[in-house]
Amino acid sequence: MILGMHATKLVVRDVTAAERFYAALGLKLVSRNEGGEADVRQSQAWMSVSGDSSTHMLILSEFREVSAPPLPAYPREFWLAFNVADVDRICEAVEANGGEIIRAGEDRPEHGVRAAVVGDNEGHIIEIVGPMSGSAAPVGDPLAARH
Repeated sequence: MILGMHATKLVVRDVTAAERFYAALGLKLVSRNEGGEADVRQSQAWMSVSGDSSTHMLILSEFREVSAPPLPAYPREFWLAFNVADVDRICEAVEANGGEIIRAGEDRPEHGVRAAVVGDNEGHIIEIVGPMSGSAAPVGDPLAARH
């Protein structure tokens, strides 16, 4: 039985560059480690919003002996999704740190949020969700507006 979501592991080509990118967006380093065995040794950076393991972690994992697979075509196989205070500011940070804007921030009244789609410095997709323009209140539950 699943008790909760612990972490999401993202395979990256350069763990140091990926760590810098996600730190620029606001994630904090929890731990770095070298691990694995045989041909699956990996360098990892564990990151979270809180800077510890009390919140869901993003594990950036660079495999040492195995090349990262090529990314599939857009929309890729999965997206990360972050709840942020200011969508447009995060988009600026994405571009300033080697990422790309795929879909600029726009208000999505049907969900009660402002949303953007960006690519990280390696091309992994991230959906950025925050309050609609003119609203200072954080988005606690993006689905709440639909109920």
